[in-house]
Amino acid sequence: MMKTMVSNRYTLLLALFSWNCATETPAQQTHAPLPSQDTASLIGDRLFERGLTLKRAQGPSAGTIRPFGDSAQPAVWELAEWGSKFELSDDDKTTEGDCVVYRNDGKAITFGRQSDGMHLSMDVITSTEYKAPRQQNQAWPHLLVEQAFPEKLYLKDLKGLLLKFNGRLTKAEMKMPESAFNPGLHTAQFQLFITIQDLNPNSAYYGDYLWFGIPFYDYRYEQIPLYAAQDVGKGDATGKFIYSLATADYMTGTFHGGNWIEVEKDIYPKITEALELAKKRGYLTGSFFDDFQISGMNLGWEVPGTFDAGFEFKDFDLLAITE
Repeated sequence: MMKTMVSNRYTLLLALFSWNCATETPAQQTHAPLPSQDTASLIGDRLFERGLTLKRAQGPSAGTIRPFGDSAQPAVWELAEWGSKFELSDDDKTTEGDCVVYRNDGKAITFGRQSDGMHLSMDVITSTEYKAPRQQNQAWPHLLVEQAFPEKLYLKDLKGLLLKFNGRLTKAEMKMPESAFNPGLHTAQFQLFITIQDLNPNSAYYGDYLWFGIPFYDYRYEQIPLYAAQDVGKGDATGKFIYSLATADYMTGTFHGGNWIEVEKDIYPKITEALELAKKRGYLTGSFFDDFQISGMNLGWEVPGTFDAGFEFKDFDLLAITE
């Protein structure tokens, strides 16, 4: 779901200290905490105790990785690695201190259990993926954790949807010649996408959906602009409508500086705005508001350019406000 936005280039090179799995770092808070409300998490298996099913663009799943041992229950999470030459497997697993790491020549994902919950670190090394700068319509590497929500709540039944996230950029290094860099084709993006889907079985448009995005980091922009358009840019693009927030819609500051930033924001009003705009643009026209449920999410890297980059986060949650 690469968003082909063109703007002045923002050049950044970060080479920050590596993640210490035993270290807890205070975060800059971008918003005051919201008042106490009745909430329920949409996310299943927040501690990744059931593992992650490995998703492949071609062919069946390659099985399940289980960072914390076997589980009798099926995995809720999936690990998607679209467009990558280097797919992770259980053979890539190592234990480093309090962390479990899966690492190969193209990427790494680190799971760390700490006193305040689960920490994840996701790194991509696309200098090993690309032989030359990416061209138009060429696929690009992804590293995403994703899931279909165990309980898919109707939008009509919610008073709000609280996004909680605490993260920082750990590395962002351009590995392609500056003369070849095209901001309409090349970037590294760390982002969250939520699917807002017509799941009314009596609807003629059952299954139709909207991509709703929260862009935490984009190499090209310190302040990311709003993006609202069709999902295009590669052969397997979905063609669905994407509505991706501007940075200013949900936080202050920028992840470009490498500091910990804590986000706490009710994104429900923006989801309703996204649906309204999608319909005005000719999408989702056969579905009614009461048909839509919050069906799933993916979070991680999409890298349609030659960059080596890393991001770590904790305290990620999506809380349905019902009262």
